[in-house]
Amino acid sequence: MSGAYIFHILLIFLGISFLISMLLFLRFTIRRLDRKVKKEGSGTPSWDRGGMGLRVGVYSVVLVRGKKGSSPISNEDIILHYARPIDRVLAFTVDLSLLGMFILWLAGKWLGYF
Repeated sequence: MSGAYIFHILLIFLGISFLISMLLFLRFTIRRLDRKVKKEGSGTPSWDRGGMGLRVGVYSVVLVRGKKGSSPISNEDIILHYARPIDRVLAFTVDLSLLGMFILWLAGKWLGYF
């Protein structure tokens, strides 16, 4: 088994993990949090009104961090208030698998496997 083969297997595993965790995060967490944010009167953030989905990454980082940061996101308190433990686990899984894929890809490029 060569090093490139192991890198490819790990990248495939992390890619599948990212896709599954992102699907679950979108279906269960984002959908629920969007309803709660709209119920509180905030609505979709102005910087994501075009439907680009930027709020997904921001919500994920807020949930992983677990406390209000210095960012200018107005509905961080609402997100943290309505977040369940499974939401934080899904956000952590999304962030970890994406970061793992990126680091593994950089290491593979550096080592000449890709």
